Amino acid sequence: MAVDKTARGGSRKFRVRLGAERRLRLRLAAALPLLLALLAAAACSLAGSPAEAPGGAAAPDPFAAVAWVNGEPVAYGEFQARMLELRGEAVAEAAKEGADPAGKSFWTSGIGGQTPLGLLKEKTLDLLVRVKVQQIAAREAGIAEAIGYEAFLSRLAAENRTRSSRLRRGEPVYGPRQYSERAYFRYTLANLELALRHRLAEEDGDRSGKPLDDERYEAWLNRQAANAVVRVNSSVYDKLTVE
Repeated sequence: MAVDKTARGGSRKFRVRLGAERRLRLRLAAALPLLLALLAAAACSLAGSPAEAPGGAAAPDPFAAVAWVNGEPVAYGEFQARMLELRGEAVAEAAKEGADPAGKSFWTSGIGGQTPLGLLKEKTLDLLVRVKVQQIAAREAGIAEAIGYEAFLSRLAAENRTRSSRLRRGEPVYGPRQYSERAYFRYTLANLELALRHRLAEEDGDRSGKPLDDERYEAWLNRQAANAVVRVNSSVYDKLTVE
């Protein structure tokens, strides 16, 4: 994975091209407050604190690009949500290196040449590189269409509206009554991965109808992630925080 941290939000070279997803902005305009509320609720449920930047300032645009993976943007909203999920893992690793999780300056304390916050951001970027290369592969294979975060939140809101309608009509709803951002992310990624496994098995000449096994899929995913071109938007990435 080649990482370039020189990109800036206003740089023409790294300007995000949303393509077909740009049209979603128009349709999402009216629903944006609801979508932001969903994201804020997910963040609060995981972190137990308001979705605000340090000092009480409003959080950045959830659709601002934190990075690009093979040209595909990684939005602030999805990066922040995945950071919250990986927070405990980063705390445990930093504690093993001698950092004090109870300390007021824990996230900015030095551990092995970096900080716990830097470790958390690196782990989150690594995870989302793997997510994005799968999403891109699925789009190229015709398995998925819009793979940006706006499209994801639009589908989440639509799914939850459908579930609410069914519940009001007394119809059965399988799974949760309402999906959280986290649960829907895991659900959709698992389905996408399964579809990719089937497609890759077919491309590998396997006509049994079985998906690609774990070992071969992991090897494929590792190659995709290792060869990905990652550009980090430092103007957003450097401002990410968990406090």
